[in-house]
This record gives sequence, structure tokens and C-alpha cells, in this order.
Amino acid sequence: MERFGLDFGTTNTSLAWGRGDGLPELCRLDPAALDPRVLRTLLYYSLERRGFVVGQRAIGEYLAEDMEGTLIQSIKTFLGSELFEDTWIHDRMCTLEDLIAVVLREVRAAIRALTPADVLLVLGRPAVYVAQPEREQLARRRLERAAAMAGFTAVAFEYEPIAAGLAYEARIARPELALIADLGGGTSDFTVMRLGAGTRGDRRGDILATGGVQIGGDTFDARIMATTLAPHFGAGTTYRSMEGQDLPFPSHLLERLGHWHQVPFLRSRKTRDLLAALRFSGSDPAAVDRLRALVEGNLAFFLFEQIERAKSALSTADEATISFHADVIDVEERITRAAFETMIAPDLERIAACMAGVLAEARLAPDDVQAVFVTGGSAQIPAVRALLTRTFGAERLRAQDYLTSVACGLGLTARHRPADS
Repeated sequence: MERFGLDFGTTNTSLAWGRGDGLPELCRLDPAALDPRVLRTLLYYSLERRGFVVGQRAIGEYLAEDMEGTLIQSIKTFLGSELFEDTWIHDRMCTLEDLIAVVLREVRAAIRALTPADVLLVLGRPAVYVAQPEREQLARRRLERAAAMAGFTAVAFEYEPIAAGLAYEARIARPELALIADLGGGTSDFTVMRLGAGTRGDRRGDILATGGVQIGGDTFDARIMATTLAPHFGAGTTYRSMEGQDLPFPSHLLERLGHWHQVPFLRSRKTRDLLAALRFSGSDPAAVDRLRALVEGNLAFFLFEQIERAKSALSTADEATISFHADVIDVEERITRAAFETMIAPDLERIAACMAGVLAEARLAPDDVQAVFVTGGSAQIPAVRALLTRTFGAERLRAQDYLTSVACGLGLTARHRPADS
């Protein structure tokens, strides 16, 4: 039986083959991507194919079909949601498991190209999907069902920050008491772990505490949208009710607008009728037109690409510009690093509180931690790094590959995991 570790992420997915004795081998998942080892967790329902495509091909076909199909991202964030059971994708009813299985079938095909053997797949999972035990179980059951639908018959789970710790451990020369900080697109997870002690197999005795909070890169993107761009699409405007009252723009539309992967689900007759009414009775019909163009034109993905690009630029620059021009939408907004850090300050406070709680559970002070290993795309944000530096000192921060270290650790877990566990 061959053993693989899969980091099925909110934004990116990567796979590691745990064969041999060295570091696991990172596998090619998306030949069309700049880094073929990283598959964007993105799927597109193609009207021409009458089916789904994944990763970089999803973006290509979305553009080739003039954005007529449906582009879906961040499906992992719905795993613990009782509200998302199924949805219509054009003329097809899909459960959440159906959508996740599309991505996992792509992974299964990549594995088949490498080996015909039976496979044990170790799937990563965040420390916390959602802070309610029954919904945690729902998330795990859904991921298990999706894996089975994709053809995986032997599946195990490991916490993502623990896997990141194992990837770091493989490169250290002496034992360390480490805090692992996995700061991804959907969650921020922490684990305190003894590393380098030579332990193999069951590592539960080396794990002192673990925890997480549902804040990540998607949260920060939503802050930029809500603070800087939402006024272009109706935030701050009013509409006249049937009773003659001036009411604020509907909050449920603005809430969905903050998360681009939810915007495609606004393409319904009910939303179209609401937007028509808002345009007729609203204080800013042009803003309604821009929102309608964003929804009906399937443009949210590309707008959020510009938000993401600006956010990334702020990692090295003091300011950036969000520039987006399509249909009736003309956005040219300057954003400074200082303004961005003010937007995300409440989120950083929650991340800091979570991290402090994990240390307290381990009965440790920050000075007791010998190394802090950071991974995940959000770990590159200066304000996040500053939080860790203030708490632990820059000399204790460690980093490797921000996007694939979790998969590498999951591959190590798979290598030592009994097949029937």
C-alpha cells in the first residue's frame, strides 16, 4: 500500500508521496500552474463540457466561455455549515460532497498516474473547523464521504499544524519545544509540540496543546472589500420601502459580497427581483447596476484577484492600488499598509488570543518556546509577522515553504500511519 498526504486547503491543495526514507515527494497536481505542485482549490462548471474542471484550467475555461459558467472557490469553508446542503449549478443539483469530490478525483487521477497500488490517504484538517462539536463532526463526515466518492477507500486525518511541525522537525538537528503556526486562507491554527526527540508512530505524547480560529486570508480580503470597495456596490446607500421608509441597503447582500466564493450563489431569480426593486427605489441606482454586473457577469473572482494582488503587494510596499474595470464597474482605490492593518486589527487580536490560549493550555509562557515555525500564505503578511515577533522575538521565527510544508508533514504522517488506523 502506497501512502500519501493531502493538504486540501481553502485556497490551495498539495499532495506528498510518503515513500522511501527521506522527505516525502511533492506531486504534480496541476501541469498548467506556475508551480505544478500546487493546485488552486478552484472548480468551474463548464457549459460546453457539461461538467467540472479544476485549478488553472478552471480559470482558463471560465475566460474561454466568456464567464458564462460557474466558478467556485473556498468550498472547504462550508464543511462545518449546516446551511449548505446542496445548491444548483446551472441545471445540476450538487451537494457539498459532490463539489469537494471533484477536487479529490483530480488528486486520485494524479496518484493513479504515479502508482497502481492501493492507497492510504492522510487528509489534513484544521485544528478547528467551527467551534461547535456537532458541526466539527459534520465537517469530518462530509470530507470522508467526498473522499469515498473520489475513490479513496483508506482515509485517515491529521491536524494541519501538527503536520507542519513534522515537516519542520525533519530539518532540525536537535530537540526543540516549538509552536507551530499554520496561517492559511480559512483558518489560523496553532500547536505546541516537542520536536526532534526521535519519536516515531503515535506522537500524541509530544503534542502539548492545539487550537485554532476561523480567521485567515479570506477574512482579510473580506475586510478590504467591506471597508474600501463595498460603497461601489451599494454599501452606505438606502432604498424606500413599501411603507415609505428609507432603509439601509440589504445587509445580507453585502455580507455575501464580502466573500467572493459566495457571490455566485446570488445568481438567482429572487436576487434579480430584489436588485430590480433596489434600483427603482434606491438612493444610488448606479451602485445597484454595478452590483448586478458583478453578480450576473461572474466578475467577483477577478475583483477579488485584484484585492489579493494588492494585499500581497502590501507585504513589501507601503501602499497598493486596487484597479478593476469591467462592464459598468470602474474601481480605482488606493490602499495603504497602515489602513489595511487597521482593518484587520480585530482579526489579529482574535488570532493573538487563540495563540495565547494554546500556550496557556500547554502551561507555557512565550519565553518557554524555543522555536516558532510559521507556514501558510497569511504568514507572509507583515502585521501577522509583527504579532509573532512581538510575542517571541524575530530570532525564534522559522519558515520553509509556505504553501507545501503541511502536505510534506502529512506525507510523513502517512508513512508511519498503520493502514487500519
